[in-house]
Amino acid sequence: MSLLLLGGLVSSGIAVLAASTSSEETATLHLSATDADDLRWWNQSMPVGRDLDWTLVDPRRRRFEPGLEVITFEARAISRETGQPDIARAERIRAGWPAACLEGVTWFLMRATSPPSSPEMVDEGLVPIELEGGSRFIPIRPIMGGLILDSVVMAAILGGFGRVPSVLRWVRGRFRRRAGRCPVCGYPGLLVRCPECGFRRNAPRGAC
Repeated sequence: MSLLLLGGLVSSGIAVLAASTSSEETATLHLSATDADDLRWWNQSMPVGRDLDWTLVDPRRRRFEPGLEVITFEARAISRETGQPDIARAERIRAGWPAACLEGVTWFLMRATSPPSSPEMVDEGLVPIELEGGSRFIPIRPIMGGLILDSVVMAAILGGFGRVPSVLRWVRGRFRRRAGRCPVCGYPGLLVRCPECGFRRNAPRGAC
């Protein structure tokens, strides 16, 4: 359980790191179209109202490396009051590896009213930070499915690293045995019992 919790912390840290080190240059190399799930999210979450006929403008998905994805929707509608375009824009920021485990949403709504009104802007599940390369939005709202998957993967990786020293000791012992040395300390000329560390040839592996 402790290894799984550690995996969750590591996967969340990777997501935060991906969001804080992203660059627009990387994202332009990985443009792709949005899908039906993205459109469903837009219709359910964006507070544009249903009083106008909104037209989507260039919906797209940008994938940053590693582990960050930004889904952007922009829509326009002609205001019945002024005849000018209302503009709505939303970005869904998802971070994590191998699956997205944190997300946040930022949206902007500008209505063409008379007299002009201030735009509506909301950040949900995001923490803005200022870095040398500019401002970044860090997602903090967990995606449970992705968080569980990432935690399991990271726990497996960390568990594998924990076994590396014992595997290296076993490999080193095999080479020493082939060379006629003590597999524990490397003393040359091992017969039955090592005079250096006391290891016996027929003793359990690693005994001393």
